[in-house]
Amino acid sequence: MGIPATYRPDETSTEIFSEHTWLQGVFLACVAYGMVALLFFQCINLLLFSPGRQPSRWTHGLAWYIAMMFALSTIYIGALVQFTQESFIDGRNIPGGPNAFENEMFSIPIDMLANVTMVILSWFSDLINIWRCHVVYQSSSIPGLAVIALPVLMLLASIAFGILWLKQVGAPSSSPWDTAGINFTTPYFAMSLALNILVTILIVVRLMLYRRRINQALPSNTNHGAHYVSLAAMIYESAAIYSVFSLLFLVPFTIGHPLSQLFIQALSPVQIMSSLLIIFRIAQGKAWSNKTVMIMTVSEAFPESVQTIGGSNRNNVNGIHITTHTTTDVLEGRSKDAAISLQVLKEARSVDFDEARMNKEDDDRL
Repeated sequence: MGIPATYRPDETSTEIFSEHTWLQGVFLACVAYGMVALLFFQCINLLLFSPGRQPSRWTHGLAWYIAMMFALSTIYIGALVQFTQESFIDGRNIPGGPNAFENEMFSIPIDMLANVTMVILSWFSDLINIWRCHVVYQSSSIPGLAVIALPVLMLLASIAFGILWLKQVGAPSSSPWDTAGINFTTPYFAMSLALNILVTILIVVRLMLYRRRINQALPSNTNHGAHYVSLAAMIYESAAIYSVFSLLFLVPFTIGHPLSQLFIQALSPVQIMSSLLIIFRIAQGKAWSNKTVMIMTVSEAFPESVQTIGGSNRNNVNGIHITTHTTTDVLEGRSKDAAISLQVLKEARSVDFDEARMNKEDDDRL
């Protein structure tokens, strides 16, 4: 049995669908925020409270950075939920319903609080993505600063468009969908999306090139370095999740479809979730660092004695048993591998080889 016609609001089907997608978008934003909260506490635990790890100034700074992002995310979701409550409950009698309330009241303080935090959070997340792009290209033949020059300029443009967009939606009776002057909604979100897509492509291309090098250099049955260049690593490192989600919002918004309401509410939590996934991999010691290229280089040079990080490997060379040990530690935010860094590996192999050779010579004399 359906809802009686007399109970339905006196609105068009398009307006009702817009309100459906708006409310569902708030639910989706809350789900994304729950994932943000989970990732935040896991990152803090790994950065500051892991057994046997002494937090450095760098890890403390990173912890404060994500704590600030989490605090702003909490403010955003609280303001979003409060504005939704005012639209569907406190201001339900406005002519045109919640859809009209959003257009008319988009500039009220509680909603502007959500808008300002959303824009600031996008800037902080974009900074993380650009930083990761610089790290991935740090050991490339192309200077890292040259690679991120265009993304930095796009970030500055995004900041400018973000300020103009906040000024636009802060005007009375103005919203992203209805404005008297220039609508900066599309330029702002398009610039943010273009920046993230560019960084995503740059990072994925770099990782795919190294994945190809690993496949060519190492036997097919080895998985050394897979956590650096796997499909999951490319998705996490490049924040591709946010890029896809931004497209899901921007395409319907550009053509004026109400479906954009479903995604714009959750856009900020999804972006923070993508950034925290990067931080989580850093805290785990699985993220790409400036030492990763050295690890890959040594893997190519000594493929017969390289094993997954965090164990030992025993080899037999010319009748001599050689054991190499690997340990993983995270210090100052970078993955340190004492056995796979080139200098330490050479020293370790030299000592173990000499000791094994002397033992074999003693056995031969006997």
